[in-house]
Amino acid sequence: MNSSPERNHDSLSSIAAARHAWLDAMRSSDIDRLAAMVTDDIVVIHGNGRCVRGKDELRADLLKAFRSFAIDQKVSEPEVVERGKWAFEVAEVETTLRPLSKGDTKLVRSTTVVVLARQPEGSWRVARVLGLLD
Repeated sequence: MNSSPERNHDSLSSIAAARHAWLDAMRSSDIDRLAAMVTDDIVVIHGNGRCVRGKDELRADLLKAFRSFAIDQKVSEPEVVERGKWAFEVAEVETTLRPLSKGDTKLVRSTTVVVLARQPEGSWRVARVLGLLD
């Protein structure tokens, strides 16, 4: 556990910066930037139970999504717990999927758990994501 309030504040600030960078990259459909923000062994479990493992699968999953939709996500103020090299973030996420061709805009609400791994230089990368549909 972190006993230093300064370190905890610094960690929370860098975790928030990682979250904002992720949301910006999603809005920009920037697969390379998103892939740079995850660990090599990333695991994403979508709200429908579909599982994506590793950067290659994540890239393919994002490419498929970005070919069909413009994606915008909004995240509530998350709860963040830091334990050593791990941080656990729980938040309400609202995802807007705007079709690039025909179709209606979809709004998906979920409670999402994100596990971040602190890297040796101090940055944070997404290691696990669990989306629970509301």
